[in-house]
Amino acid sequence: MKLLLEILLLCILNSFALFAQGDNVNSQRQAFKLVLVVDDQNFYESGIEASPYLKGPNVLQIYPGELVYIEVTQKDGVISNFKCVKTNINPGKTLEISFSQKATGKKHEMMMLKVTNPFDRDLTYSVAMFLMNSNKWVKTNALPVRAKLTSYETWPDLIVTLALSDWKFSDKH
Repeated sequence: MKLLLEILLLCILNSFALFAQGDNVNSQRQAFKLVLVVDDQNFYESGIEASPYLKGPNVLQIYPGELVYIEVTQKDGVISNFKCVKTNINPGKTLEISFSQKATGKKHEMMMLKVTNPFDRDLTYSVAMFLMNSNKWVKTNALPVRAKLTSYETWPDLIVTLALSDWKFSDKH
């Protein structure tokens, strides 16, 4: 009887854990007003509609002011799945990605992307940026994020949004 109760308790706890993890999914951003500082007299404003963070297989779209947690499923160093989550409850397999504008007073200085890599392998990805002045997508380079470290990419341009894709681990451990 004691064994049966222990098994029942384990089943209940596993069910609760699965429910709690499912409750942590954050696939859709809420609508918001994006405001970027241009200079002391000008601002860029745009209404961003509610939309998914992931725009395709392992393609993250991020706007200035956002912090996104991505749980990564990988096998033998190959990324097989990205899942946006509300909180980082699995820090050993969750990327932390933020994008922000840096301004002094009311004058734009730069845009900054921060990526934290919790894995034992270096991580590479591709970046496309949507520039305010050109109104088009432009590809740019990003340095690899070293294993267990955080990287920072900065640009002087006014960037409305970034698309991060082609996530891969290096072969070295």
